[in-house]
Amino acid sequence: MEEMLEVAKNAFPSMQGDEYIQGLNDNVEILWDKWGIPHIFAKDINDLFFSQGYIHASHRLWQMETFRRLISGRLSEITGEGSLRSDKHYRELGLYQIAQRCAQNLQKDKSSEDYLFMESYINGVNKKIHLMQNNLPIEFHILNFKPEDWTLEDSFKVISMIEWSLSSWNYPYEILREYLTIKLGKERANQLIPFNSEMEVDESVGSNAWAVSPKKSKSGAVLLANDPHLPLTNPALWFLMHLNCPGLNALGTSLPGVPAIVIGHNESIAWGLTNVMADTTDLFKLKINPKNENQYQYNGKWIDFEQEDEIIQIKGKAKPLIYPVFRSILGPVIHYFEKKDQIYPFFIPGKYALKWSSYNSELINNLKGFKKINKAQNWQEFREGLSYITINPQNFIYGDIKGNIGHHHGGKIPVRKFGNGGKIIPGDDEKYDWEGMSSFDQLFSLLNPEHEFVYTANYNVEKLPNGLLIAEDRIAPYRQLRLKKLLQAKDKLSVEDFKAIQLDRFTEEAAQLLPIMLKYLRMNENLDQFSNAIELLEKWDYLLTKKTIGGTLYKIWHSETQKILLENLIDKKIIDIFQGSRPFNLELIIKSNLINSEEEISKLLLKALKNAIELLTINYGPSIEKWKWGNLHTFTLAHPFSHANKEAKILNAGPFKIGGDSNTLNPGSYDPSQGFNVLSGPSYRQIHDLSDWDKSIGIIPGGQSGLPFHKHYKDLVKLWVKGNYIPYLFSKKAILDNLESKLTLKPI
Repeated sequence: MEEMLEVAKNAFPSMQGDEYIQGLNDNVEILWDKWGIPHIFAKDINDLFFSQGYIHASHRLWQMETFRRLISGRLSEITGEGSLRSDKHYRELGLYQIAQRCAQNLQKDKSSEDYLFMESYINGVNKKIHLMQNNLPIEFHILNFKPEDWTLEDSFKVISMIEWSLSSWNYPYEILREYLTIKLGKERANQLIPFNSEMEVDESVGSNAWAVSPKKSKSGAVLLANDPHLPLTNPALWFLMHLNCPGLNALGTSLPGVPAIVIGHNESIAWGLTNVMADTTDLFKLKINPKNENQYQYNGKWIDFEQEDEIIQIKGKAKPLIYPVFRSILGPVIHYFEKKDQIYPFFIPGKYALKWSSYNSELINNLKGFKKINKAQNWQEFREGLSYITINPQNFIYGDIKGNIGHHHGGKIPVRKFGNGGKIIPGDDEKYDWEGMSSFDQLFSLLNPEHEFVYTANYNVEKLPNGLLIAEDRIAPYRQLRLKKLLQAKDKLSVEDFKAIQLDRFTEEAAQLLPIMLKYLRMNENLDQFSNAIELLEKWDYLLTKKTIGGTLYKIWHSETQKILLENLIDKKIIDIFQGSRPFNLELIIKSNLINSEEEISKLLLKALKNAIELLTINYGPSIEKWKWGNLHTFTLAHPFSHANKEAKILNAGPFKIGGDSNTLNPGSYDPSQGFNVLSGPSYRQIHDLSDWDKSIGIIPGGQSGLPFHKHYKDLVKLWVKGNYIPYLFSKKAILDNLESKLTLKPI
C-alpha cells in the first residue's frame, strides 16, 4: 500500500512555481482555485491551447489513454482477453478510421488556422507526456506500459467516441423489434413496443437544459441551467477549465483529449446542451449470395465485401488474434450492440450493415464550431458556430447579457427515402438508402418566445414542422413535463429555484402510472394482508428521495410487473438486456390487448406486488424502515480497476445513498438486471446568472484530477451527492480571492 501510494504521488504535477517549456511563445499564467479549476491566461490562442493540452495530460492522461484505446479497439493489449469483445466491436465500427481520414484531410494544409490550433493542443499534451515518462500515473505502472505520443488522430478519436455515445441508443431497438416480430408476429410485436411510442429509451444519454428571460428572472437578467446525464465515470468525463487569451474568454467543461470549452459561458453568452435523441443510425439487412458468403446483393448485382483483417494484440497471448472485418456500400457489417455499460452480440439471424450519420463527417468542423461558440458575442455569431456542428444533433440552449434566450438544434439529421428508422430495412436496393443529410436551415430554431423561457429534457416531436424526421421512437416525456410545470409555477425564478429544479426528485411517471396500477389492484378480493403495502403506495408523495419507502415499493412493484408481463412472451436474457433502458411502456402494455381482461391485469398486479414484498423482505428484512430507497439505490464513483481487484476499491468513493431514477429531473439511472447501483446521472451541473458571471455555480461528480490520492481526485463527489455547488469564478479578482496556487509556464 505504501509503495502504491508513493508511485501515485510521484505522478502529481506541479501546480505552482515556474516551469520552463519548449514550444511556447510567451508566459502563460495558470491560476488554480480552491476547487482545482485551472484559469489559464495566455497572450495568444496557440499558447492557450498548448497549455490546455499540457494541463489535460497532467491530470487526465490515463483517461485520455483509455479513450483512444477504446475507440481503436486496443484495450486487449493492456488488459487481456476480458476486453476482446469490446475490441472486436470497435474494430467493426471503424471509428478509428473516421479519425484517420479526418486527420489526413486536415494535414493537407498545415498552415490553416484549424491545423495550427490542433497542433498547439497536441504539442502541449506531448510535452507533458515526455516530461512525465519516469513519473507516470499509477495505472501505467500497474499495467506496465508507457503511453505513445498523442496524435491528431487521437483527438479525433475522442470526438468520434462522444459522437458514437450520443448516437448508438437507437439501433438496438431495431434489433429488438426484429426479434419480437420473429418471436411474436408483427401485430403483437407492435403492441409490445409500438412505433412512434414514448418508450423509455436509453436514459444514460439524457439531459436537462433551460433558460428564462429577464422578465421571468428575479435578478433581472437571463438565468440558464444545464445538467447533461451521462455515464458516471472515475475520473469524471468533464474537466472544468477557464480559457483566456485576446479574443477568447470562456469557462466551463472541457473534454480531455480535445481543445476548447464544450459547455459553459464567455463574457457575453452562456449555453447548455441536451441530446435531441435524433435517430442517426439504421441497420440494413443484407442479402447474401447463397453460393458465395463473401458477396451481398445491391441494385441487382452481387458485390464483394471489402475485407480487412484486424490484428488484435492480447496481453498474455503469444500470438495476436486475426479478426476479419467486412464493409459494404451501406456501412460496416456489425455483430454487437451496446446497452448501458455492456456489449452484447446480436440475437437475430442474418448479416447487417450499419449506416451512421457521422461516417462521412469532417470532425474538425465540430471543433471549429465550438471554438466559434467560445468566442461568440451574440445570437448570430452563436448560430454561425452551430452551423459547423456535425455531431449527433444536440439541443443548444442559449442566453446572453442583452436579455436574449434561444433554443437551436445543432448537428446533422438523416433524410430518409424509405421508412422512419424504427425497424431494420432491406439493404439490397438503393431505394432504401438515405437521401442525404439535413441542412442547417432545416433545423429547429427559436429565439425569445413569448412565454419567456426555453427548455429541453430530450423529449422532442417526431417531426419538425418542415417534415424533417427526428426519430420514430422518442424518450418518455416525464422529465420534460415536470420541467415545464416547475418553470410555469412561478412568475419569476431565482438561482435558488434553479437549484431546486436541478435537484428535484418528483417522478411524473409514478404520478401517472401508480393510480392506474392501484385501480386494477383493488379489483382483487381479500387484500387485507396487503393493506399496509397499499397504504404506503397511496400515501406516497411521488418524491423518489433516498428516504422514501413507498417509492421503493413502487419501483420494485413496477419492475416485477414488467417481468411477469414479459416472461411469458420473450426470453429472459432479452428482458435482462433491455429492462435497464425499458423500451416496454408498462402503461401501454396494460392498455393493450396483450392482456385478455381487466381481471387478468388485476391478478397479475397482485402477484407482482406479492413478489415485490417478498423480495424486499428477503433482501432487506421485514422492517419497512430498512426499505428506504437509498438502501437499495446507491452510487459508487468506481475506478475501473476496482471491478477486477478488491484492493483497488481504495480508489473508489462511496457507496452513497441517493434518490431518483431515470425519470426524475435529478436522475439516478440503473440497470435492474444488475441491481440498483447508479450507472448514469448528472455528469455536470451549471447555473448561470448573467447579471454577474462570478455568481455562476456548478459541480462535477468526482474531482478535477484523475490521479488517485490527489487532493482533487474525489473532493467534489460528496458535494455532488448532497446537491451542493461550487462557484465558477470568472473575474480575475474573484479568482485571486480564492486562489490555491499559481503556475507560470515560461518559454525556453
